[in-house]
Amino acid sequence: MLLAACTQNSNTISLNNVGPISKTTTIENIKELFSKDSIVSRLSEGDLGNLNVYVQDNDTHLIYKKGGELLLSVAPVNPLDSVSKIKSVTVFSDVYKTEEGVGISSSFNDLNVHHNIEKLEATFKLVTVFVKDINATFTLDKQELGIKAFTLGAVDKSQIPENAKFTSMTVWFEE
Repeated sequence: MLLAACTQNSNTISLNNVGPISKTTTIENIKELFSKDSIVSRLSEGDLGNLNVYVQDNDTHLIYKKGGELLLSVAPVNPLDSVSKIKSVTVFSDVYKTEEGVGISSSFNDLNVHHNIEKLEATFKLVTVFVKDINATFTLDKQELGIKAFTLGAVDKSQIPENAKFTSMTVWFEE
């Protein structure tokens, strides 16, 4: 059992996991897990630090590899709480991939072949792809897809070129 845990790839994305981050990880654990990397915390402090007034749910903890490459952005469930669990992790580096090899630089076809796409949703400028088996969302730029911006009609898989690249990838953690 211990051998299996030690040999698991520490950069794997799966349901409720991104590398060493799992659904039981707290914000204070991030410092330990990424002790060899740089962490920049952007905390919401509301109006003059008053927790009850205008608190915005936008704390983010950016994890940079030594040398400056942005790896991940971690968002807590509860802002201003160091023991809060993780709400989501946005992946910026292709170091992190699913067991099937799908990451931020993968194509739409790679995602479609290896994972369960639940639905596609259009916003003014983006198409969001919901992936059920890893509870993640991937976004695609409408302009890159040849779909007019500011149109909100339904988008079908057949409208998306197989080689379309993603602009972002976020893994959502279940509580």
